[in-house]
Amino acid sequence: MIKEQLTMDMDRKQLEQHIDLYTQRAISISISMQSIQKNISKDSSVTPDQFNLLNVINTTDHCTSSFLAKALNVKKSSITAIVNRLTDKELIKREYNEKDKRVVWLELTEKGKHIVLEERQKILAVLMPLGNKLTVKELEELNQYLSVIDTQLNNIKKDMVKNEI
Repeated sequence: MIKEQLTMDMDRKQLEQHIDLYTQRAISISISMQSIQKNISKDSSVTPDQFNLLNVINTTDHCTSSFLAKALNVKKSSITAIVNRLTDKELIKREYNEKDKRVVWLELTEKGKHIVLEERQKILAVLMPLGNKLTVKELEELNQYLSVIDTQLNNIKKDMVKNEI
């Protein structure tokens, strides 16, 4: 019994250490990526936040402001402000659902698609050396592990939101 408790405590302690390390690395990676993106976007016509929004629209069919707010973890009012600015810059357009006019889909214009492609190329050029340090198998495994972590964190987030209601 005591041996089992010690084993469980050791496992818990090891798990806590791994979670602490993961959290530290995730924060470090996030800060580094934000810094890189900010540096890359110095000469860009869009801010890093605007690029992130454009990138989500680019990869999402029938994208709505509500979806963007959830995907980017910001208030819908913030999304509306960014969408208005990007619409004024002619980078995105609003398409109304013919069946339900309350539903507004956001799509990239050709100019918006060009900006996303251009910015992604800059980011990829800067990050390419990272990919060269790992084998294809290691990159695939890394993506699988990150996907598992992402899924689990999203499940935890959903449970937290559900329990607040």
